[in-house]
Amino acid sequence: MIAAGATKDQWLTHLESIHPANIEMGLGRVTKVAQQLGLFKPAPVVIVVGGTNGKGTTTALVGQLLAEKGLTSACYNSPHIHEYNERINRRDSVTSMRLSSDNELCEAFSAIESGRGDIPLTYFEFGTLAALWQIKQWQVDVAILEVGLGGRLDAVNIVETDLAIVTSVGLDHQDWLGDTLDLIGMEKAGIARADKPLICGQLNAPKGFVDAAIQLQAKTLYQGVDFSINPVAQSPVAGWEWVKGGQAITLPKGHIPFYNIASAIAGLDAIGLLPHVKGIQAAVNRTKVSGRLTHFPCEFNGKSVTFILDVAHNAQAAAFLSDQVQDCSVAILAMLADKDPAAVVAALPHIESWHLASLQGYRGQASHSLFDRIGQTSPKVSMMCHETVKLAMISGLEDVCSKEPAESSGGHKILIIGSFLTVSAAEQALACIDGLLLK
Repeated sequence: MIAAGATKDQWLTHLESIHPANIEMGLGRVTKVAQQLGLFKPAPVVIVVGGTNGKGTTTALVGQLLAEKGLTSACYNSPHIHEYNERINRRDSVTSMRLSSDNELCEAFSAIESGRGDIPLTYFEFGTLAALWQIKQWQVDVAILEVGLGGRLDAVNIVETDLAIVTSVGLDHQDWLGDTLDLIGMEKAGIARADKPLICGQLNAPKGFVDAAIQLQAKTLYQGVDFSINPVAQSPVAGWEWVKGGQAITLPKGHIPFYNIASAIAGLDAIGLLPHVKGIQAAVNRTKVSGRLTHFPCEFNGKSVTFILDVAHNAQAAAFLSDQVQDCSVAILAMLADKDPAAVVAALPHIESWHLASLQGYRGQASHSLFDRIGQTSPKVSMMCHETVKLAMISGLEDVCSKEPAESSGGHKILIIGSFLTVSAAEQALACIDGLLLK
């Protein structure tokens, strides 16, 4: 039993203690609590976003587009980079966005604790219900909810959905979702609802996804078939052209993956909440998400170095990064134990030197374990092991500064990837490495 007036940290410790498993698939427990508290429809319009990669950038752009339309929204994401408050945010205008406060989180946690009775909830289930409760209190126009794992059996999937977006279908969480794209696609399509729009951002969607969408009787729109996004050639300002039927919208290049831009626009278009063209362009230009191709220009002992941080933790995400960081040859990798480091390394063939770092915690993985798993499939890759992300960054700086930067590259670059924990550790280390100055 948790004491009255408990702090946020005390609540988070409590959340970790009330269920014996960190993950337990199924909707029975959360459905009972949500029914008790009336959480199935936390806002007049509910949008859910699932997929292997791209959920965070897609939800961020959807929120910005809605703001350009003059609508308020609240967004639930997971996991966080620095503090739990990042998981629930409210946007009231194109320039006004705030995270849930500690007091709001404690009130939400208290409401779920009272409502659950003796029902044991996992950490994620409890947090999801708290997010739905908080969003309901805020009385916003639209709720944007990121699906944490899979789709069909994810806690978020209890809500009454008006629009579902599946950003991508790739191999990840195979222990829970299945070991083929068809099986994973079927699980991810499970967030769809009959007669409601389902946006599929995955080109050439696997058969399992298509079959499940048909069975659920969703109004499915596929990227590359029903809508598309194409580069604009020879334009100094434009980046992309979004096309659906006879409609075409010219867009700036933006700061997030273009496939996710296309899916977000298609989704709001499907439910009639897309702003005017200038609003769409402004939203694409404004949207930036921490930990997704985030650049940190620095100076290290008189030399220009840019750290590029990304939460990429699977082969599909790494393959996208490969096209974005062609002039980078040094990378730092720290991953959780249930991920496939060899597949990530293989998807970034232009990286010549990998500096491997350990992550702590129950799912953490030691750098030597990474070394062994990668070395079995990529024996020619140069690798060094380090105890922390900070030590790997220091070694990476020494490594990259011994090389000549690529012509017209703007200096040396170091890629840091592997997980949200990796990005968090890297951002903290940027402020305390001797000789490193942020520009």
